[in-house]
Amino acid sequence: MKTSAYTRILVVILAALALAACPGKKVKKPDEAPAVYYVSPAGLDSNPGTQASPFKTITHAMRVATRSGSTVHVAPGTYNVANNETFPITVPAGVLLIGDDDETRKGGGSTPTSIVGGGGQAPGATAGFGVALLPGAGSTIAGFTITNDNPALSGRYGLFLNNSNVTLRNNTVTGATHKAGIYVDASTNHMITGNRIVDNGGSSMGSGLDFGKGGALSKVENNVITGNGYGVRYDVAGGDLGGAGSAGGNTISCNTQNNLVSFAPSAITITAASNMWDHVPPTRGTSSGNDIFDSSGFATINATPAALTSNPCASVTLYVDVNPLGSGSDNNPGTQSLPFKTITHAMTVATSGTTVQVAPGIYDTLNNNETFPITVPAGVLLIGDEANKGGGTSIVGRGPAPTGFAASSVTLLPGTGSTIAGFTITPDAASVGHDVLLLNNGSVTLRNSTVSGASRYGVEFDASTNHVITGNQIANNPGSGLGFVNGGVGSRVENNVITGNGVGVEYDVAGGDLGSTSTGGSAGGNVISCNANDLVAAAQTPITISAANNFWDHGAPATPTVGCNAGDDICDLSMFGAPFVAATIITTNAATTVNPAACQ
Repeated sequence: MKTSAYTRILVVILAALALAACPGKKVKKPDEAPAVYYVSPAGLDSNPGTQASPFKTITHAMRVATRSGSTVHVAPGTYNVANNETFPITVPAGVLLIGDDDETRKGGGSTPTSIVGGGGQAPGATAGFGVALLPGAGSTIAGFTITNDNPALSGRYGLFLNNSNVTLRNNTVTGATHKAGIYVDASTNHMITGNRIVDNGGSSMGSGLDFGKGGALSKVENNVITGNGYGVRYDVAGGDLGGAGSAGGNTISCNTQNNLVSFAPSAITITAASNMWDHVPPTRGTSSGNDIFDSSGFATINATPAALTSNPCASVTLYVDVNPLGSGSDNNPGTQSLPFKTITHAMTVATSGTTVQVAPGIYDTLNNNETFPITVPAGVLLIGDEANKGGGTSIVGRGPAPTGFAASSVTLLPGTGSTIAGFTITPDAASVGHDVLLLNNGSVTLRNSTVSGASRYGVEFDASTNHVITGNQIANNPGSGLGFVNGGVGSRVENNVITGNGVGVEYDVAGGDLGSTSTGGSAGGNVISCNANDLVAAAQTPITISAANNFWDHGAPATPTVGCNAGDDICDLSMFGAPFVAATIITTNAATTVNPAACQ
């Protein structure tokens, strides 16, 4: 059946009337759907932003992807000023900015997906405070390494959250050395999860995550926050680190000053349960290295339950550099780029677990204002150049010995559980009654150092136990190299070269194990050679000296010589009668030294 022209016209009119009667019913245009765009350093901003023809810059993509729900996928590469990026990069509201498709790499991988730069002015901040990324309300940033490295800025933010409901997921936020990796302004309800927030706030007041003006109702979960000036800082009631909706699971560890600090001027509550810290329970106090510091005294901080991180430390490594042409100053924060100048000052900042890395140079009073004796706090690791046994890193000086000790002066006083490694340690001039190191606290490790110049003892063991003395050159001390004067039981002495001393090793009491055939004992391996006497027993009660598996001036096929003439390996002063008594000295598996050559 044919349709007349009149009929067709009538149908069109009726359809038009129907549409007019329903003005709310519009046909959705294809371009109104959320779009997906692509960016690659190999692309062009004149391209349509498809996967086959991507944009070149994130900056341009953000100008195009303005509709909430749009996704911008960014290929691996470096997105910086050289790539024609304009900073700060502003992410429109509701847009998803996605970097590495494998978010477990957190913007890393063999070719990182990196946003590097900063500019503009942080909203509400003074001039010179610039930003890398400004996320819009409800936006998502995931899978990037984000670094604000602009040297022209006096204050550097990685991300500045002044809009609410932002998701930061599986990123690495690093290198914002002069302010904060993530700064939370007057905004709420963020999700910060799975990120590595590391090495921000190189200045002592900078931080990894800073709740400066907001952050309430935000959840902070499963992040690694480490190596920053402060780990997490609260100036106001901010995000939940765990316990009030957040699952916690953050590792907040090894930040230079404190892992969590509050500067709030009025009462706030901080929930920080179910996280991993450097100490369990988290330590609290004003000193660097404590987990938690409530500076103003107004914060109630709940950090229970807490767990110990797998690699705990009290702070990140502190650095010291004496180089007169370098940047070392005791007014610095002690970072690698802004090191301290003196070991003395570093020891006043370091706490248990802190590593103090000392650059090559001479650390003395005359040229570097060191104060002696230098006291190393309990648990601190003082590290120089181990590969060269301190060949170019010298601690030179002496100061009054503690009251009650026979020594008149000392260079170093190590605390309980401390480590000294990679130094040449010596007095600044010949002196009567000088000890280089006085071990009057237990469990000290002395490793890969050169100890020389002591008129009394290179290393004196007082009433202390369980030391490890390994890999050292203990040489050219006019007195004794090692002196077990009043302690040293449970200590292991292994793989040292003890040579050129008045006495190599002196035992006045039962002391350290020079080498044992028993399981768990010292492995020996010491070269005890070319001393006036290599080992002297001067005990007034019976003792046993374990000295197996070592190298002497006289060894296999014979045994170390026993006598008190110059050049004899072992001198037992009991041969001269009272008050000395004979010691039992075990020298099983003795060998003749080759390097250095034996003195016979």
